[in-house]
Amino acid sequence: MPKLFGTFGVRGVVNRELTPKLAFDLGLALATHLKGEGKVAVGYDNRTSSEMFEQAIVAGITAGGCDALRLGLTPTPVLSFAIRHFSCDAGIIITASHNPPEYNGIKFWDAEGAGFERTREREIEQIIAKKAWKRAPWQEIGSAREAGALEPYVGAILTRLPKFKRKLKVVVDCANAAGSVVTPRLLRELGCEVISMNCQLDGTFPGRPLEPIPENLAELAKTVVGCKADLGIAQDGDADRTLVVDERGKVLTGDRVFALAALYYLRERKHPRIVTTVATSAVLDDVASKLGGEVVRTRVGEPEIIGEFRTRGGDIGGEENGGVIFPDWLLCREGVMTAVKFIELLEREGMSASKVDASLPSYSQVKLRAKCPDKLKPKVLKALAKRFARHKLDRTDGLRVIFDDGWLLLRPSGTEPIFRCFAEARDGKRAEDLAKLGMRELKTCIKAAE
Repeated sequence: MPKLFGTFGVRGVVNRELTPKLAFDLGLALATHLKGEGKVAVGYDNRTSSEMFEQAIVAGITAGGCDALRLGLTPTPVLSFAIRHFSCDAGIIITASHNPPEYNGIKFWDAEGAGFERTREREIEQIIAKKAWKRAPWQEIGSAREAGALEPYVGAILTRLPKFKRKLKVVVDCANAAGSVVTPRLLRELGCEVISMNCQLDGTFPGRPLEPIPENLAELAKTVVGCKADLGIAQDGDADRTLVVDERGKVLTGDRVFALAALYYLRERKHPRIVTTVATSAVLDDVASKLGGEVVRTRVGEPEIIGEFRTRGGDIGGEENGGVIFPDWLLCREGVMTAVKFIELLEREGMSASKVDASLPSYSQVKLRAKCPDKLKPKVLKALAKRFARHKLDRTDGLRVIFDDGWLLLRPSGTEPIFRCFAEARDGKRAEDLAKLGMRELKTCIKAAE
C-alpha cells in the first residue's frame, strides 16, 4: 500500500485518491489505535465533499467502539481548541487547506490538540495496510452526538484579550471558506470596523483561489486601498493561515507576518526560541537577533514543528506560509489568533502596517514549482545533491543550498506531485538568479530520472 500521510494528513482528489471507503477505514483505524475507547472530536470545512467524508469517518470511529463528537463546520484552530475543551482523546478535521475544491483531506489530532506525531501516523497506516482494525461487538459500538465549539472558542479568546482601544478598519477575506464563521465576528467583537470580503460560505470557492499568496490577493489589496482601511486579512480554506495586506496595498508574505507576530509576541521574553522550517525566510534570524534568541529549523510540516516543541521546547513556531503557532494558546497553526495578534501589534504600537513592516530588513523571494511524479522524487533529490555538492548544504528536508548572499531550497512536496523551488536574497535580481539556477538543475534532474 502506498504511503497515506503527506506533509500533514491524508489528502487527495475526491473520489479518486480520497474516497468514502478510505475515510471509513481511517476512522476505524483511529478507533483501533485508541483500543476502542474514548471520544473523538470531528469537524470539517465547507467543501462540497466534506459532509460525505464526515459521515464515513464517524461511521468508522463508532464501528471501532469510540464515541464521536460532531462539531459540524469548524475552522481547524477551533477543532484544536475543542479537543481540550471537551476532554477528547483525539480529533479529526476534514479539510484540504489551500488546495482547490476538488481536493479534500483528513488530519488527525491528539488529546492536546496537536497534529499526530509521525510515529502515530505510521501506526494508522500499518493498521490499514494489514487490515488489522478491530470492529466492536454490536453492544459496544460507539455513539455520536453533536456539540458546538465556536462559542467557547470565541469566548476564550475574548477572555484573554482586552477590547482594542483604537478602532482599526480591517478588510477580511476568508475565501468563502471556514474562517468566515469566526474571523469577521471576532474582530468586530474586539472593536475593529470590519469589511467582509468573500465571507459567504461556498464550497466551490468562487471569490479567489484558497491559497493566501500575493498573486491571489490583488482584489483584497485594491479593496484595502479603496476603502482606506488600515489593513487586510486573508485566510486559507481552514483558517490556520493568515496573510496581511498593509494600508498601501502591499501583501506581506507569510514569513513577515510570522516574523512581526514573533517580534511583538516575544518582546518580554529572555532568549526566546523560535521554531520554524527550512523553508522560512532569514527574517526570522533577524528577529531572533533583535530579541537575543535563536532560530531552530525543522523539516516542513506542522507535526515537525510540534515535535520540536515537545522534545526541546520553544516560545513560538510557524512556517513561511503564514501559519503561526502560539504554544501557550494552542498547539496548532492559528490563523485567527495570528490576525488578532497582528492587529494588537498595530494598536499597541500606534503604527501603520507599512511602518511596522519596515522595522525589519526586507528580502526578495521567488517561489516556483515543477511537476514531478511522486515515484521519481527520491531519485531527483539524490541527483540534485550531487549537482550542488560543492556548496554548503542542509539536508534537513529536501536540499537547502546556502550561499553567502542567499539560499535556495529544492524540496519534494508532501501533498502534490511537484517539486518546490524557493529562493531568497536581499537583492531581488540575486533571488531571481538563484531561482533560475534551481529550476534549471531541477528540470535537468527530473528529465534524467524519467
